[in-house]
Amino acid sequence: MSSNTMKCTESFGRVRYILAVLLLAALLLIPSVTGATAGMAWQAIVKSAACVQGPYVLLGEIAYPAGSMDDATWESLANIKLWKASTRAGRPVAVSRDKLRSILKYYLGDMVENLILPSQITVQTGGRVISGEELKSRVVAFLTPRAEDLGGDVEFKDFHLPRQIFFPNLYDTLSLSANDIVPGRNQVKIHGVTPDGKIVTSKAGTVFINVWKAIPVAAKPMNRFERVSPANVSFQRVNLAYRQNVWDGTGGPWRMARTLGRGQPFTLSHLEPIPLIEKGERVYLTFQGKRVKLTIKAVALGEAGMGQQVSVKNLQSNKTVLATVISDDTVVVR
Repeated sequence: MSSNTMKCTESFGRVRYILAVLLLAALLLIPSVTGATAGMAWQAIVKSAACVQGPYVLLGEIAYPAGSMDDATWESLANIKLWKASTRAGRPVAVSRDKLRSILKYYLGDMVENLILPSQITVQTGGRVISGEELKSRVVAFLTPRAEDLGGDVEFKDFHLPRQIFFPNLYDTLSLSANDIVPGRNQVKIHGVTPDGKIVTSKAGTVFINVWKAIPVAAKPMNRFERVSPANVSFQRVNLAYRQNVWDGTGGPWRMARTLGRGQPFTLSHLEPIPLIEKGERVYLTFQGKRVKLTIKAVALGEAGMGQQVSVKNLQSNKTVLATVISDDTVVVR
């Protein structure tokens, strides 16, 4: 083989070697589809509230993986350093979505497209945070046993609660309180409390409570002074949140204080106790002296309860006297 031929062969081999090295280098530079820079191969959800420890905010402190992601990939992502954490510990700082996107774009580049951003994020250095969802769950757990006294089927809805609750210290706890629970809108007081009972955070929220329950309604039209009896009462399932001061079917005996249409709920304003003595009722009128006791028939000219006075007409003399009620059919004059 000539020297020229040998030189050509060596040159060709060197070129092949160089091309192979360049190809390998190019392959190593191509990101894996399972790695942190694999476009939409991974996704993470940025929290609306987070506490960080500093000195830098880590991606894993403000976000969590969405869907399936292997632990190694998330660990590498979670440790990515972002901006410097605030040096004002215990002071939450709110950032809008647009501003947050710009910040994350600066630190993450195109990987920002892999993040699902909230409308706003609030970040605090140190302490701890209870998210809005956890707070809602805690409020429901707090109200549920207290609503049992309302009876019926209870439903909690229309929550107006803080977006989140930040505590300045890790050892602070959540405390909830409320006045007597009623159907409709209720206020809940929310406190952050230290182990020694000191309140460090105070907020308030409201919850609407539906209470579905069977209540007494008029089985027929009811007139003034008509007595309420099982024959003229039926039951209907209603939402007590929109029915105030309804009668629960207890107490009595009752009569109508005003008229009520058929199928309408009895409220406390519709009812009044039946007096022991009613106007026009025949009673026994007793004259009680030191040595003499005389009982005659009379008619009540008014109404009165036990121990009250009422005018009655003596049916023998037609005279009117003022007597005291001592039972449901007897009045006495002393």
